[in-house]
Amino acid sequence: MAAYGRLDVYWQDGLFRTFPLSEPSISVGRSSGNTIMLDNSTISRYHFSLTVSGELAYISDLESANGTYVDGVKLVSNTRHPLGGGEEIQIGNLRMIYHHIDESPTQLMTPVEETTQRVELSLPEFNIDVHSPDQSVAPGAQISVELSIANTSDEDQRYTVEISGTPKEWVRIDRPTPLVDAGDTTFVLVNFKPLRRSDSKPGDYLVTIRVYPQEKPSAVIETTILVQVKPFGGFGMALESNKLKSGERFQLHVHNQGSANLPLSINGRDLTDSLRFNILTPFVTLAPGQQATIQGTVQPKRAPMFGSPREVPFDLTVRANNHAGYVIATRGYFLEKPILPGWIFLFVIGGLALFALVVVIALAVLLSRPAPEPNITVFGVNSTLIARGDPLEISWQATDVADIRVSLNGTPVAAGTASPQISNLVVDTSGLSGEVEVLFEGQNGEKTDIRSETIHIYQPMTIEQFTVAPDQVMRYVVQSTTINWNAPEAVFTQITGLEKINATPIETTGASGSYQLTEILTEPITLTLHAQDALGNTIEQTLTINIMNPECRPATAAVSLHFGPDVAHQVVGTVPADTTVVVDAQDASGQWLRVSGLSGGLNGWGKRTDFTCNDNFNVEDLRKELNVPPPPPTITPLPAPTSTPSPTPPITPTTAG
Repeated sequence: MAAYGRLDVYWQDGLFRTFPLSEPSISVGRSSGNTIMLDNSTISRYHFSLTVSGELAYISDLESANGTYVDGVKLVSNTRHPLGGGEEIQIGNLRMIYHHIDESPTQLMTPVEETTQRVELSLPEFNIDVHSPDQSVAPGAQISVELSIANTSDEDQRYTVEISGTPKEWVRIDRPTPLVDAGDTTFVLVNFKPLRRSDSKPGDYLVTIRVYPQEKPSAVIETTILVQVKPFGGFGMALESNKLKSGERFQLHVHNQGSANLPLSINGRDLTDSLRFNILTPFVTLAPGQQATIQGTVQPKRAPMFGSPREVPFDLTVRANNHAGYVIATRGYFLEKPILPGWIFLFVIGGLALFALVVVIALAVLLSRPAPEPNITVFGVNSTLIARGDPLEISWQATDVADIRVSLNGTPVAAGTASPQISNLVVDTSGLSGEVEVLFEGQNGEKTDIRSETIHIYQPMTIEQFTVAPDQVMRYVVQSTTINWNAPEAVFTQITGLEKINATPIETTGASGSYQLTEILTEPITLTLHAQDALGNTIEQTLTINIMNPECRPATAAVSLHFGPDVAHQVVGTVPADTTVVVDAQDASGQWLRVSGLSGGLNGWGKRTDFTCNDNFNVEDLRKELNVPPPPPTITPLPAPTSTPSPTPPITPTTAG
């Protein structure tokens, strides 16, 4: 039997395994007697079963001890639950994703090897590693992103994982606040499952992943991944009343249940070719989720003159005028009533014969007159140059046209009875490329008028790469930052945002490039990539170069900070042991580091040998401050003055009188 699906199983330790599903009945549990044996003590010996019937797969809980959960809802034991693809199944501590395969129902399935994107980022306290599958996802299906968190600090840490960029109901994180032991690594699985609803807009979603310790929210690591969401198709229709009388209008309700524009054409048919259909809106384009009512009438081409009433079956068909091209029909019945009851035939046979003769003569006269020439007076398209995926709008005006036919490169996209209420058609171009001939034919009997227009469908411009490495730059440090970009369809690219650091915008005439930025950055910088293709179309994308502070802490004991890079300067502060500080410069000798952010807005200098700095920057690359206070002058004490004794005056002898 061909594979109808696969089961992806995720263990808590990060192990992942895929099981193809091809047998009509599959049992899952820890016993070796199961089709899929899973050695796990948290599940039952025979936990649940998978069965397939026609196009549908079903899951049933086998009275397991811990229960079986599908998308968070516990199943009733021994009761079948349908699976459409993309459901999350939880048994014990195992998580599983069921994927339905419907693209090639006769081809055996092989496990899918997924090419993954990998992003590694780190801070001193922890680092993360992100693995994301490089594939798109359709609403109702699911893709997973594996995130590992390594705690490189000396203490156990509880982290918070946040996801933004898509609707919240699309995202499920199995462990949003994991507790990681010191020196250990844990794994977090992030699942993206766009809801299978018409408002699940297709396109590229830039998803941001943020991880930070709960005790230090400022130490955050942030990265982005690209999640591509496919459009999905869904359509519903119903005929309000499937029995019509002559002159009554039918009400055909149509509903676009998908997520992309759906161009439709509506026609009527009957196997006996005895009815004529007048559809007021034979062409309509429904937006995602839009409902519309198509009205029209059904009339007999030739009403019988005599007989009993009878029901004539007919079908209203709806064709999707996109790459899907499906046709859906609904059955109705037209109540055909003869003009006269059958019993009158015996009394009016002669009159009828005469009337028939008159009718034949009148018809002969009418048929002898040639049908007028169809004339298409106006024909045009909204543009002869259209981006792939944008709508092609065809408009026209015509006279004496009974039927119309529209084709692209010979492939019909619309056909039916001409209606004066309809003069335009919208066609989806997602399946077209290159030169396309738009052919419009107006018919009246055997006569045809044709108009054509050639358009060019081109691939719209995209930005495949716009990155910086490293994505977090150290403030005050001389380092090289590489900017890479690639917009494949562009003929001109320009990067702005460097004006804040006195750098001119980067311009190139190519689609890609690389630029080395060697400036010392002090604040985050937002860069914008502008790309232009050969047709003058433009596209932009921005990114931010984040800035981190270079941090150090005392190597052993507290460190004294001086007014200048010399012990002779006055002490202006002290850094206590085990305290982290920001350093913003070194002196010319490289022997002193300047600490910023002291009380009162002061800075202080400490010996480099007294500090231990984080390993996310080289201290030698810290900018050098040459304008530093000179050392204070050394005061030399003066010698004490020496005293000189005064001479003793001579004593003059006196004579007594």
